[in-house]
Amino acid sequence: MQEALVLKVELLKSLRQQRFLSQEELFNACQQRSLRVSLATIKRAETGKKVSYRTVRELSAFYAVPALSLVRQDAADSGLR
Repeated sequence: MQEALVLKVELLKSLRQQRFLSQEELFNACQQRSLRVSLATIKRAETGKKVSYRTVRELSAFYAVPALSLVRQDAADSGLR
């Protein structure tokens, strides 16, 4: 069973806004890079709802940051690398 994680909302929004992207533009940019992140998932992540480990990896790849830097400390899973 896949773990669900809560991400750092303010950091996610900041990373997206630093690139002058709307949520929809982020979705399109992820699609262009063959990253599997839906618009609904982006919205869930940015509102503090749980997302899959795969989503964390995909967003960390897009933003070129370590996956753990996106995960809220109180929600971090020791198995996340």
